[in-house]
Parts: sequence; structure tokens; C-alpha cells
Amino acid sequence: MHRLRSPGPSALLVSLLCVGAAAGQTRVACLGDSITFGARVEDREHNAWPVQLAALLGGGFEVRNFGVGGATLLRAADTPYVRMQAWRDALAFAPEIAIVSLGTNDTCQDERRKNWQHEQDLERDAAAMVAALRERKSGVRVLLASPTGMFAEQASLEPSRRDDLRERAPRLARIGAALRAVAAGDSGVEYLELGRTLRVEHVTDGVHTTSFGAERIARRVAEALATPRVALPALVGGLAAKGIAARAGAFEEFATLELVLPETRADCRVVVPFGAAPGLPWIWRARFFGHQPALDLALLERGFHLVYCDVADLYGGPEAMRRWDECYALLREFGLGPRAVLEGMSRGGLPIVNWAARHPERVAAIYGDNPVADFRSWPGGRSGKRSDADWQRCLEVYGLDEQSALHYREMPVDRLAPIAAARVPLLLVMGTADDVVPPAENGELLAQRYAGLGGPVQVWRKAGVGHHPHGLDPVDPLLRHVLRAAGFPAMPSATPARSAETRGGAGYAAGSWSAEVARLKELVAARPVPVAFLGDSITQGLTGAVNRFAEAGGKRAFDRAFGELGAISLGLSGDRTEHVLWRIEHGALAVFDPRVVVLQIGVNNVVAAQHTVDEVRAGIAAVLAALRTREPQARVLLCGPFPAGAAGSTQRTTIDVLYAQLPELVDGDRVRLLDLRGLFVAADGAPTDKLSGDLVHITPAGQEAWLAAVRPVIDELLR
Repeated sequence: MHRLRSPGPSALLVSLLCVGAAAGQTRVACLGDSITFGARVEDREHNAWPVQLAALLGGGFEVRNFGVGGATLLRAADTPYVRMQAWRDALAFAPEIAIVSLGTNDTCQDERRKNWQHEQDLERDAAAMVAALRERKSGVRVLLASPTGMFAEQASLEPSRRDDLRERAPRLARIGAALRAVAAGDSGVEYLELGRTLRVEHVTDGVHTTSFGAERIARRVAEALATPRVALPALVGGLAAKGIAARAGAFEEFATLELVLPETRADCRVVVPFGAAPGLPWIWRARFFGHQPALDLALLERGFHLVYCDVADLYGGPEAMRRWDECYALLREFGLGPRAVLEGMSRGGLPIVNWAARHPERVAAIYGDNPVADFRSWPGGRSGKRSDADWQRCLEVYGLDEQSALHYREMPVDRLAPIAAARVPLLLVMGTADDVVPPAENGELLAQRYAGLGGPVQVWRKAGVGHHPHGLDPVDPLLRHVLRAAGFPAMPSATPARSAETRGGAGYAAGSWSAEVARLKELVAARPVPVAFLGDSITQGLTGAVNRFAEAGGKRAFDRAFGELGAISLGLSGDRTEHVLWRIEHGALAVFDPRVVVLQIGVNNVVAAQHTVDEVRAGIAAVLAALRTREPQARVLLCGPFPAGAAGSTQRTTIDVLYAQLPELVDGDRVRLLDLRGLFVAADGAPTDKLSGDLVHITPAGQEAWLAAVRPVIDELLR
């Protein structure tokens, strides 16, 4: 068992600070097996997921890791958790929040371990653990987490290991079902699905996580803690009371209700989450139910309902609107939230925009995926592929003929004003090579007109991809935008976090990110200097990791520029804004007070984390706010992220759009902005000799130019 005192306060879970506040920190126990313990995680003392969770939760929480390798949920298995010292220690801790993550070892059934033969006891044994936790601490909040996935396809696995995982992986579904059954019967228990949290690159041996896999688990757990579940609406009873028959079904592991609307006779399907998020949010899919469902599944896991109301062959016309109006009224009657997230793939773009134009106050966000926004483009075939049958049906739906359709002015692209006025986020995913629904006539035109009307729009362009496949992979950036639109916290760039970086190539002199953070604290405590350069690998590159100080008479550009004055590079390879936020409170800046801080951060947010403009801006704003609060003596020179990516790429465009907003974050006195993009890219967007061939880092000439540009400004700030 390892005790982890979480660092400073975090906005992510400020709503939970009242829990146990009278006694100080809220006690959080992480009970689990080797994955919780951190087996195979490099620098597990700092990177096991409970440690990373502690950093995310903030100072109001004390998180302890009670993970034990080999532990099982089943009491009759070979190594039951409830017979271990860790379980007794966890009970003695009397947690107010308990995350139980067991089950991976229960899937074993071979000559050595014969655990799965007892699977009929899963529900009983999970319920017994909950009862014991509750007996020790009345009112404890228990999260029963499913095991994370098994990845038999990982290329590095031995054949025997691959065969073993292939045999065991299907058993995970049974464990999840058992845990869900326990949670469904106990209002004090929540089920947390972790089976989709990891990808193959996040594990080392098909099961155990890397440090980055542990980070994903920590973030998912923190997210779940921030949004406690509320009671599900009584849909079945409510429908029965209205005389509406509902047939039970399933979508993946989620229960569904299938019904027919009484007036329009439209087929509807409502997919029910395991537990509802506050406000009973929902996502409304227009067409192609079940196709590319990553976003739908992620939202279901987070407490959203998923709704489908059939409007096939209606092309967003009047009858489609009548069906959706009836569906909306019915679902609101049963308590679903007042604003839905509308999701439309391909021709599904027609109903989502048309309905939003009629009822913008009922819409939380619009997600269009290669959406049709002008039916003259598809199925009409103006520049795309014509579908004669669909075109004739579409004309009939709208009461048009070929000639009148050419002059029709009520296309989705024409109806954006009321939606933009309501500030509904428009989220678009498009394949740039789509020749079925050409973006220029549809998605790109939507984005252009919506932005022109002042509406918030975010576009993800999939370079070289056609109409298929739909969806965004990974779905995380889209998911975060949807969650924020629905009112849930999802801004990782502005939440202090430890880095899970452990690469040898990162160049940490102390061997790991955590060790390097500690080393930098020791350096500045022994030798304070007036100027600190704070950032990522670009800043670290000014000195390398060994000698971080500018030395008088030294040979490096940093030495020549600042050796006499005194400066230090506090850059850490791989850092994003959230890591710098954590370091401001717990790193070198916690023990010395520079007079000037040169801040260059954000490129890893854009390139590595795929953060959008809004997210990078929020992260930089949070860093500046933290510096104002914790380093009141310092003046800050913001250099922003330098250009990255090729001209026209998502990375370059994101950074350029960001720079248009950065002036809003500075005051020109205490915080100044120095736009140095012109050093690294020419007027035509081509990289200069100061930008490295990887289009992320800078060359020695770039370092010389950067330091030459900032030195006179720093001299002025020091006066």
C-alpha cells in the first residue's frame, strides 16, 4: 500500500471538496490488482494510475494505492483480494470514495490458475466487498470499475501469450455484466466501464499499461468522480402509462427501448446508460444507427442517453421535422434534458441542421460528419455523386421539381442564422477527398457561413480521406467538445497534471520526468537566477538536460545571450500546458522567484494531444493565471507555441488561429506577447532554416534568432 498526498487544488473536482471537508482531505482508496499497483509501468511510484489520479484531483483529496499483483475479485479463486493485507488496510483507511478495479485475474483458467470456474459467484463477491466498505464507512461512494481490455493483437506478444489472451478476453464481458448488476441494485454504487479506455499502444504485454495507459485510466476515473450519477428516468413505466408499448433490446452492452410514436408512427429507439449524468443529457442520432459508434458509446459510458428516431428517406423535410418534434416532446415529458446533442452522418446532416434552425434553444451542439448541407450537391449530384432514386424522393418530399430546386433557398447552409445567434457549437468532421458529399458544397460551406455569422465552429479535416470511414479516430477531441457543450468539465489542458513521460529519448538528465522536476528544484534552490525560460523540449534544447544554466564564457547560444545576466532553462521534453501548470506549483518555481519568466508552451498540446484552439488557449490562459498568482514578482514574456507542421496542416492552422487570440490574454505590461512566427516560416508558409526538419523543433540558428529577439525585451522588463 502506498500513500499519495495529492497536490494543489484542481477545478476539475471542486464540486467534491465538500465531501469529508470537515475532516480535511477526502479519502480515496484505489483497490485493484497489478494494473492498479502499477506493474510494468516505468517509474510506477510516480506513474501508477492512482498517483496520477491524485495529481488530477488536487489538494482536497488523499489518494491511496491498495493494488496487489495477482489479486482476484472471486473469493474462491487462488488469490482473493479480500484475504490480503491490502484489503484490511483499505478498510482501516475508511475511504469516503472507493474505486474497485478487479477481474483481470479472475479470467484465468489453466493448469496453474483455476479461477474462472467460480464465475457464478461474481455478483455475490462484488456485493460483499461493497457491503464491507459500507460497514466500515457509512455513505462511502463506490465505483465498480470493469477490467481494462486485453489486446491479443499486440505485435510483440509470444504465441502462447496471444492464445491465452484470446481465450480470456471474452470473459471480460461477463465480469462487466456482473458489476453492472450489482450497481443497478444499489443506489450507492456506480459502474465505471474501462474496457474502451485503452488502445493497443497503451499496454506492454497485452494487459498491463504503459505510463500513458495509466494516465488514461486516471483521467477516466477523475472524470467519473467529477460527474456522479443520478437516477435514471422511469421510461418503461411512463410509456406504459401513456399506452405506448416498448420492446426491450440491446445496443452493445447497453439496454434499449424500442417504440413507435403514437402520432407520426415513427420508429424510435432509446439507449439507456448504466447511470444518468446530472441533467439527463442525450445525443440524438439522425441516421445510420450503430455505424461508427465510438462517440455514442463514449457518451453512453458518461451517462448520456442515445436516441434514434427514424427519418429515413425524408431528407430533413417537413415530415422528418414533425417526427422529431413529437419525439422531443415525449422524451422531455419523461425528464431527458432540454438540449440534445444532434449527430448527423452523411445525409443525416439535413435533419440535424433543419431541426436546429427550428429549435436552437433545444440544441446543445451539432455534430456533422461529412454532412449533406445542400441536397442539390447530394443526391442532386451538382459536384458529387448523383443518386437518381434519392433525388426523385427528395424532390417529392419538398414538393419541388428540377427547376425550382435550383432556386430553393431553405437549404441547411441557408438556415444557420438562428443557430449561430444561440451560440450552438457546430462540430464538423470531414474527409478532404470526399467525392460523394463534396466538402466545398457542404461541410466547408457550413463552417464558412457559420463562422461568418459569429457562431462557434470546430472542424476536424481528415486529409486524403473520402466519404468513408466516418468518425474521428481517436474520438477524444470530439468527445471533449461535446462534453463541454453539454456543460461538463472536459478541459485537460487547463487542469494541472503530472507528465507520464518516461522516454529515454526525452533527454532527462535524472532519467524520468518526475526525477527531473525534483532535480530542477534543487538546482534553482542552490543557484537562483533572474530569468527563467519555461516550456517544453524546445526550451530544454537551449541547454540540453545536463547544465541548465547560462554560463558566462560558455559556447552555447544560451551562454552567449544570458551568461552574464543569469538564466536557467526549465524546459521539459513532452510538456504540455497542464504539466507546466503542475510544475508552477510543485516544481522549481515553487522554491525560487525569478524576475522574468519566458514562456514558450503549447506545441505538444497541438501535435501530440490533438488539442484544439479553444483547448490550447485555455491551457495558456491557465498558465498565465497561475504565474500571476504564484509568481507575483515576475513579469512574463509569452512567446506562444512556435509554428509546427506543414503549411495548411491542422497543426499549423491551429497555431495560427491561436495567435489571433493570444493578444486577449496579455496586458502589455505584466504579461507581454512576442510573436516570433516570422523567424521560422516565410510569408508563403514554407519553413526557414530556423525550423527543424521535423517541423516541430528549432535548429541552432533558430535558437540564436529566438534568444536575440527576446534579449532586448527582457532587458526592458528587468529595468
